[in-house]
Order: sequence, then structure tokens, then C-alpha cells
Amino acid sequence: MTAKFVLAATAATIALGAISFTASDAEAKRGGSTYKQWEFDSRHPIKGFEGFSGKPGTYCSYRREPERKCWLTRSGRERCKVVSWRLIQKCY
Repeated sequence: MTAKFVLAATAATIALGAISFTASDAEAKRGGSTYKQWEFDSRHPIKGFEGFSGKPGTYCSYRREPERKCWLTRSGRERCKVVSWRLIQKCY
């Protein structure tokens, strides 16, 4: 393993452990299981957990969304650059 990978994995583990979950009353119950969602912002795309968790009947999935910064060039064309990533982890 490279040092960058170990550092990124450690940072992601610490950050995901420190995230508080949000769930509205409407989303609290879905088929008898609870619904939880975590959001995490980072400079690089990070993978979440996909699959069944240790709790029976609980499935988790994730989505990565880029945060873009856009500007106009001298020729009038719009240019965009990805400046950060948002990881959205859901378990239901």
C-alpha cells in the first residue's frame, strides 16, 4: 500500500466515524427498518460502503457528487472545474 492510500483511508475512516446522521420523521420508517443518511465533503472522491450491513435486512448504498466551480473564458465559453466531492451514504 502506498502512503497516500493509507493516509486517505485513515482520514476517511475518521471522518465517517465523526459524521452525525440525519433522518426526518417521514423517512424514519421504511418497511420496518430505520433510514439513515450521512454526508461527507472531501477534496478527492471517496468510496462509501455498498451492501448489507451487520444488522439483518439493512442495506447501505452511496453516491458521490462533484462540486464544480464554473467561469466564463475570454471567448465566452463556460469552463468548469471539480473543486471538491460530496459522499452521501444511505442505509435503510
